[in-house]
Amino acid sequence: MDGITDTAYRQIVKEIFDKYNTDKNRELLLFTEFVSSDGYVHNFDWIKNHLIYEKKEKPLICQIFGSNLQKLVFTAQEIDKNYDFDAIELNIGCPAPKIMRLWAGSALMIDKENTLEIIKTLSKAVKKPFTIKTRAGINEQDKEKQKEFIIKASEFCSIISIHARTLKQEHSGDTDIDFVLDIKNKVHPNCKIIFNGWITQEKLEDKKFMGKINKLDWLMIGQAAIWNPWIFVDYKPTWEEKKETILKHLQLNIKYKWERTWVIEFRKFIGTYTKWLDNASKYRVEFMKVDNFKDFKKIIDEI
Repeated sequence: MDGITDTAYRQIVKEIFDKYNTDKNRELLLFTEFVSSDGYVHNFDWIKNHLIYEKKEKPLICQIFGSNLQKLVFTAQEIDKNYDFDAIELNIGCPAPKIMRLWAGSALMIDKENTLEIIKTLSKAVKKPFTIKTRAGINEQDKEKQKEFIIKASEFCSIISIHARTLKQEHSGDTDIDFVLDIKNKVHPNCKIIFNGWITQEKLEDKKFMGKINKLDWLMIGQAAIWNPWIFVDYKPTWEEKKETILKHLQLNIKYKWERTWVIEFRKFIGTYTKWLDNASKYRVEFMKVDNFKDFKKIIDEI
């Protein structure tokens, strides 16, 4: 998730997973924020922050986006050569208008034949495993064509993550797990399938839902993890543990960027970290007034 899954947040998630995971069959696979191929080619000094990582975050997949084949190939090859990621992924699912105006993200689902050629070319251009993230189609009418597209793409991908909603749905409405299960039975045997979309704590505790998920290879949790990095493990933290995590998360961000910049940007996290507190809105107002770590910590200590 752009603006969310940077190195600081990934380190927080990995640390919690390593400390509290008790399921030997459970593995954690992390993804970078998505990296613009246009940005990589024309404004690398701006985009390089998206590529910062620590070895302890691995396994880690770097996700790129764009629509110009030449720029995508250049970006993928440069990342392949200069960074130790475990795979390179092309985003074919982001519904944000600013991304689609570039004919990237979900817009790549429109001309499926051309996008299939992009996938084929990128998979051959890099030495690392190549993966994609996509959706269940543009709309309900497009689902069957999208299935065919994904099945063809699986010949060139080691992993395909599927957000089981259409572009028209964006991030609302029911996910179609049967769409993903049907694809799982038809893709290339070497291609792993990841289910994504509307994964909440309640869903993880739903035996019927998880019974279906267990027929797939992986489960991807996105938005539900923004306020809850513990969602990947069977552990419910105390408020004191949450406070410790909040402060460590902010300190990690400050390590990689200017203090004032990240204290202000961190407001997007503090709203979700504290959403279940009594008087949460009161504290959020207080957080909006601070621009340094000392004052931020003072508010946290008072809660």
